[in-house]
Amino acid sequence: MGAGPIGLAIIKCLKIRQPGQIIVAEVAPNRGRFAQKFGATAVIDPREQDVVSKCKELCDGQGPDIAIDCAGVAASIKAACSAVRNRGTVVNVSIWEKEIPFDMNALVFVEKRLLTALSYTTADFDAVIKALDSGSLDVKEMITRVITMDRVVEDGILALTHEKDKDIKIIVDVRAALS
Repeated sequence: MGAGPIGLAIIKCLKIRQPGQIIVAEVAPNRGRFAQKFGATAVIDPREQDVVSKCKELCDGQGPDIAIDCAGVAASIKAACSAVRNRGTVVNVSIWEKEIPFDMNALVFVEKRLLTALSYTTADFDAVIKALDSGSLDVKEMITRVITMDRVVEDGILALTHEKDKDIKIIVDVRAALS
C-alpha cells in the first residue's frame, strides 16, 4: 500500500526475490507509473477500484501472502489487513502522524500477523550493499532530480512540499557549490 519513496524502494527490493506478483495500491497517478516501471505487476487506484476485492481477485480469491503498508493512513492499513489471506502477514513500515481506530479482531479471528519495522540491522545494510554492488538492485532511476546547494529550498524542500508526487529522490550535489 503506497508507492512513495519507501514503497518504490520496497518494490525494487522485492523484484530481487522474484515474487509471483507485486500489487500496489496508490492514489497518485505519477507514483503509480513509477510503481509499474519499477516492477509492480498491478497498480490499483483506490479511488477507482476496491483494493481488497481487486487484491483477492488477483490472488486466486485468497488475497496476497504478505501486504506491506507504506502509506501510513487508516485506509491503507485497513485495506492491507483485509486484503491479505488468512494466516497471511501485514507489515507496517510507516510512521503514523496520528492515532487511528483499529479492530484487532479482524486479524485475530483469521490468524493474520501484523509486524512493524522501523530501523535497519547490520545484516540489512550488508544485503543492500551486496545487491547494489552486484547490480541486482539498481536505484539510479529513483533519483528524479539533482540540484545544487543554492537551490535546496526552492527546488528541494518546497518542491517536495508542494509537488510531493512528482519526484522520488532529489539529490543535492554539494560538489557543484564548491566549483
